Amino acid sequence: MTHSSKRSNYIPSKGESLELRRLGLILRGTVMYADQVQVLVKWDNGRSSSLRVGVDDLDMIYAEARL
Repeated sequence: MTHSSKRSNYIPSKGESLELRRLGLILRGTVMYADQVQVLVKWDNGRSSSLRVGVDDLDMIYAEARL
């Protein structure tokens, strides 16, 4: 089951898994920090980035925390 933050302003918690869907690509990662404006993600490919809540197409993956 996934939950898209574009449909609501769900704020993920530290340790949650998520997916970013952009330009036909899907990146998976783990939330390192989140507030009402941004989500800092450590991607499975070793990179990290800050995403905007309600702007970037995030899908939460309801699974165990990966920290």
